[in-house]
Amino acid sequence: MRNTESAIAAHAVSARFGRVALFEGLTLTVAPGESLAIVGPNGSGKSTLLEILAGLRRPTAGRVLFTAGGDDDARTDRSRIGFMGPRVEPYPDLTGMENLLFAARGGSSRERAAALMERFALRPHRDKLTRHYSSGMRQRLKLAIALVNDPPALFLDEPGAMLDEAGRALLRAEIDARRAERIIVMATNDADEAALCSRRTALG
Repeated sequence: MRNTESAIAAHAVSARFGRVALFEGLTLTVAPGESLAIVGPNGSGKSTLLEILAGLRRPTAGRVLFTAGGDDDARTDRSRIGFMGPRVEPYPDLTGMENLLFAARGGSSRERAAALMERFALRPHRDKLTRHYSSGMRQRLKLAIALVNDPPALFLDEPGAMLDEAGRALLRAEIDARRAERIIVMATNDADEAALCSRRTALG
């Protein structure tokens, strides 16, 4: 059962690179059952904000807290976070299945990893080194890696990139199946992806 007290709270968050401010004084909260699309033109800071909310990057100013399971900041336990984006790439010299098992924490089983390989149409390629995966196959594997620990919060950076229509349908199905109980935050320029979320924050 998903923890109903989980939440992301960002207070007065800013990001600057030198003299350039991407965004300043941003305050928001996201709770389970809520999904947030971060939208805006290229260079507006969508990926930066996503990484700040996920705890992968420090804001220039402000504070972000993610609570789950009674932890004051559950981001210190990476199994509580599912992240899909350029920062998380499969190891090229491991197979698809080995990448999933390496990412698994806290009791995630081989059976669960195998089920994800099946769900994302990667079962025939489970024993292939991921250096030989196509870009679309790697994108599907990255989504499976984000889900392998069944985390209470998912952070997705342009998740539909490189996917064909079948892959996009799988992505939509996964978001539909999970957004009622989990926190989902997505950075995207795709209108169809943004429409999957219940709220939007526009940058730029």
